[in-house]
Amino acid sequence: MKPRIQQGHRSGFTLIELLVVIAIIAILAGMLLPAVSRVSLNAKKKQCLTQMANLAGAVQAYQTKYSRMPTSARTRAAVTVDQPDYTYGTQQEGGQLPASKAGATYTQVLNRSGNAWQVSNAELMTILLREQRTINGEVINRANELNPQQEIFLTVRSETGRKPDRVSDEDGAFRDAWGFPFIVVVDLDGDGRVRNPFFRTGGNEREFLNVPVAVYSLGPDGQVDFGRDSAGQTAKGTVNADNLYSWK
Repeated sequence: MKPRIQQGHRSGFTLIELLVVIAIIAILAGMLLPAVSRVSLNAKKKQCLTQMANLAGAVQAYQTKYSRMPTSARTRAAVTVDQPDYTYGTQQEGGQLPASKAGATYTQVLNRSGNAWQVSNAELMTILLREQRTINGEVINRANELNPQQEIFLTVRSETGRKPDRVSDEDGAFRDAWGFPFIVVVDLDGDGRVRNPFFRTGGNEREFLNVPVAVYSLGPDGQVDFGRDSAGQTAKGTVNADNLYSWK
């Protein structure tokens, strides 16, 4: 009687089984990636809000110490009766500041008085960080004349280049988590409030913000529309939906 030959057990996967496994992995990855992206976005927003609060707090700490805002003579001269609060926007040295990401375009924000003196938050940072910098041909905080006690009012990293979450050693601007300059509005007429940049007749925004300094970020898309509401239900679906504000 011939010995019975047992069939060997099959090892490994068939091509079909491998394709099924790959498909399952792809589906799971597709489900997880949006969640990971949301977590990353929320972390950046939280960091951005903290930075804005710190910046606003630093400006107010300077005001408390010196009984004036950390602004140059050129900035103080660039406001009018109709526009008494200065907006540190996105223009400097005669043009739009570059974003951190090369080639990225974003909304231009100007001080609204019509004066030719347009400067970013680099002026504020120069004074608050006890530095000296030439901006638009003017030496800002020469020999610490605007910060005579040489106090550093804000803890923030300064680095070469134009990195997000940093103050640039090149242009002096403080950029948000997405690489766009923080916009800062300061009270220069001493009434303890600033005009709401989103106020318009017939809109839902109040005319004044009851704070001496307001900071906002253009968000991930780098866009802002002052002809629309800044936040809330009416801002959904617009470029303002992702903006962040120190006063909200």
